[in-house]
Amino acid sequence: MPLLVIVGAMDPKIDLYELLGISSEAGEKEITKAYRVKALQYHPDKNRDRPDAAQLFHDIKAAYDLLTDPKQRSDYDAKRRVSIAKRQRQNALSSQRKRMKSELERAELQARNMQNERKQRESQNVQNEAARFREEMFKAEWRHDKEMRKHMQEIHKMEHDEEDDELDRTIRIKWDDKLDYSQQSLTKVFSSFGQLEEVVVAPVSDSSRKRGKFLPTSALLVFKSVAAAQSLMNASNDPQLEWFEMYWANGAESNPVKPRFASHADSRLSSATDRQRRVHIPDISAIDPRQVSGGNLGFAEFEKLTLTRMRQHGCAKNNC
Repeated sequence: MPLLVIVGAMDPKIDLYELLGISSEAGEKEITKAYRVKALQYHPDKNRDRPDAAQLFHDIKAAYDLLTDPKQRSDYDAKRRVSIAKRQRQNALSSQRKRMKSELERAELQARNMQNERKQRESQNVQNEAARFREEMFKAEWRHDKEMRKHMQEIHKMEHDEEDDELDRTIRIKWDDKLDYSQQSLTKVFSSFGQLEEVVVAPVSDSSRKRGKFLPTSALLVFKSVAAAQSLMNASNDPQLEWFEMYWANGAESNPVKPRFASHADSRLSSATDRQRRVHIPDISAIDPRQVSGGNLGFAEFEKLTLTRMRQHGCAKNNC
């Protein structure tokens, strides 16, 4: 260890055995030999370039004198053992403090890491919960929109089916203008094919009256069921239908049922009194779909519009 030199007195912290380079168990001869080597090595005359050479040489001589005196050496050894034990205890305590400090710092670091991890987990949980909530809201809105679209489609389909249903069971008939058919007589003829919901006879238009034609020539037959309407269309060879030309009101049939006979009109003429009792409603033969509101309607829509207006006019005439 490095030697500490204090002018005039030996530093009490210097270990004499270490100063001479011997063990604490060395005998007198070994002490004397070590002293001579050290004294020769650190003699001031040989170490003129070292300012501490004199003090070091003095310390070596004092160590030799003390260690060669049995009583002084015994006292020194006792004090040295106490000093060594004290340093060992201090070193042990220092090591223990260092270990405790290190453990404390490690525990604090671990606690901070755990706290940071907990905060990160909580933050991630909040983000996950927010994402889950947004996803559930999106799914709920999507299901609601889907149900609304489905509901609207069902309503539209029901309305469309209701519209189509009436037209699907409606037959449009025509006959020669020399034949006289009223609502009552048409009902009597066509009710044999199925239960009728309504018979709407088209009145004579002004243009027909100017040409001298005063008898109606067309009507709409609304049956209670599609089957009854189909039964009528399938009975084209029935003698009762020989004067009529028949069409589906919805335009479904491309080949209408034509009348088999065009004569004997006079035998079907009714009295003028019967004609006066008929309700005069708009003539569907005089309605041009291009001149009415919604002129771009298809055939089925036009027939429905015509049927509705005829009913409204019929109700107004009969105060219904």
